[in-house]
Amino acid sequence: MLKSKIVSLLALLGAVGAAQAAIPANLVFDGYCDGMTGLAKVLPSGATGTWSNLDCAGTNAQVGGPQGKGKGETAGGYVMGSYGAGVYGSEFTWLINKDHTWTVYRSDGTYVNHGTWSAVAEGAARGTKPSVGQ
Repeated sequence: MLKSKIVSLLALLGAVGAAQAAIPANLVFDGYCDGMTGLAKVLPSGATGTWSNLDCAGTNAQVGGPQGKGKGETAGGYVMGSYGAGVYGSEFTWLINKDHTWTVYRSDGTYVNHGTWSAVAEGAARGTKPSVGQ
């Protein structure tokens, strides 16, 4: 069941998309304490980074996944999943979009939250809770 949900989510992404130039290496989820740092392409179609300050106490976890593809919401963005962090009793997957929006799901495909992101250098306001709503 879980595998089919993940496959369905990835199938929505389509073919290889545009360059990642619009997404900075370091971003914060607006109004939340956490964000992503070190976002980078892993050729030919992967991506890697760090979910930073995931618990609002400075904890970080490795994330990775495919580059966003096709013409949909994630075109030119990233699909980033947590790796073995198991924080809050679950793994998470973010859709990081070029239009400065993001959506996060639990590993079972359950919607968790969405919002906007800003480059760290833009001085985005930091919140006191993580994007996963804990």
